Amino acid sequence: MRIRSINTQRVLVPTQISLADFVINPYRGCEFGCLYCYSQENKNLQNKTFFTCLGVKTNAPRILERELKYVEPQRVLLGSTTECFQYQELKFHITAKILSILNSNNIAYTILTKSDLIGEYLSLIAQNRHNKIYFTLNLASDRIIQFLEPKAPLLGQRIKTIQAIASYGINLRVHIGPFIPSLSQLHEILRILPEGVKEIDVELYHQKQGNFEVLLNCVERNMDRETVRKIRKVYENENTYRKFAKTLEGQIKKYAKTDSAVRFYYIVPDFNAFYAHTLNYAQPLL
Repeated sequence: MRIRSINTQRVLVPTQISLADFVINPYRGCEFGCLYCYSQENKNLQNKTFFTCLGVKTNAPRILERELKYVEPQRVLLGSTTECFQYQELKFHITAKILSILNSNNIAYTILTKSDLIGEYLSLIAQNRHNKIYFTLNLASDRIIQFLEPKAPLLGQRIKTIQAIASYGINLRVHIGPFIPSLSQLHEILRILPEGVKEIDVELYHQKQGNFEVLLNCVERNMDRETVRKIRKVYENENTYRKFAKTLEGQIKKYAKTDSAVRFYYIVPDFNAFYAHTLNYAQPLL
């Protein structure tokens, strides 16, 4: 992967995502290469090089310190269009510096990640009890992970990381998203989750954001046409989408009713437009 330095002009960016009022993305691009990544549809990114060139915002910590002199975020979201803990972070330490600055200013943050590297940062994240980690575990098969997320951590690494986060007492939500029909097996994912997880959300895959045709071609090459047919059927039209969403909701509710110690959340994007204020991550399913 080609690495290039970026002198960013801005670090704190207002966001419509309900998880925070500002977002920080320390990098541009991502080495994990998740085929369905929604960031590929972001018009502000250089999408053709998203997986082949990593932009490192080397001056981001200095710019953040300057911005915090006149901006007072209530909460910051880290990693809306990149992975903050991709392995190049071991070399550049941009995310680590940003976390330290937010901690010193007593600003709470929410982290979106699927990286086992975050395990090296838990003592730093635990310094503010209001911080929270959304950790992605949306596939229960290493085989599927390897062809859909070719450079992302495998199941064993993710389970170990979830255990470590829980042991630190950091606010944690396991994010089963995007939940891809016929590929994301809810029963299997819940079966392998370690103890200590108290929040789980399921967010249904959005075909207009998630590189749909490329995804289906990859599934056909690595699995079979029948799986492709099943996925395509769900997204044939809004009615089939809503029917699947309702069935999945019923399955989640069964788990929610049998395990009162875990709070479940369910997020269904609008069929025609993903980005909307209706994406509520704070409302429990039951």
